[in-house]
Amino acid sequence: MSELSRREWLALAGGGVAAALGPGAVAQAPAAEEGDMILIPAGPCLIGTTDDRAAYLAQAHGYHVSWLSGEYPQRRVEVPAFLIDRYPVTNRRFLEFARATGHAPRVYWRGGEPPEGLLNHPVTCVNRADALAYCAWAGLRLPSEVEWEKAARGEDGRAFPWGQEFDPEACRWNPEKLASRPGTAPVDAHPRGASPYGVLDLIGNVAEWCADPPPPHGALRGGCWLTSEVLNLRAAARHMNGFDNNAANFYGFRCARDVV
Repeated sequence: MSELSRREWLALAGGGVAAALGPGAVAQAPAAEEGDMILIPAGPCLIGTTDDRAAYLAQAHGYHVSWLSGEYPQRRVEVPAFLIDRYPVTNRRFLEFARATGHAPRVYWRGGEPPEGLLNHPVTCVNRADALAYCAWAGLRLPSEVEWEKAARGEDGRAFPWGQEFDPEACRWNPEKLASRPGTAPVDAHPRGASPYGVLDLIGNVAEWCADPPPPHGALRGGCWLTSEVLNLRAAARHMNGFDNNAANFYGFRCARDVV
């Protein structure tokens, strides 16, 4: 089945998983299918940015180099194989979870339902605890920052998932700055943004929670629909949220799991 069809059917047919199980039943997520996820093979990747490159980027964009301090020194890391979602978790997928457990975003959704017409958009207004709760229910986990970056950059350490040069049509971002406020886009709206492995929507749309660093500080990767600086849309860019209980209408996530 497709990435969405099985989850959609389970969530919507017959009133959802919770209705199908009956009152008082303990809801369990359907098993993740490998077709929903992409295998990232074991192997090396370049993580972060060299000191010289960070200094150049900071000067070119009018920032102090400390803005990029979380990116350097660059290092080469061997990463075990893992699976990662092709797309960020959508409102459709989170709705299945919400109906099964009663756990819905505290803002933006009304009456436990996502905004009309946005089922194929990434779920937003989720903090890291919300993301971890979904992952636990689904039998999955959040990717580490290293895993996220490898899924985005491949083994050659490219600046963006699609290559070395920024492509304004490859992601959902905010080139007009705050004047336009574009909001989220469907997760499959930017096929040109695919990574070397075929992972989509890693840059822009929603900033994605990762499993590390440990609480209370959380890292978000990939920029979002509100991001107007290309500097912050690079695959190496790290966005430290400060506290992982924060949520915003541009925070989302995707899931990963070990290869067994």
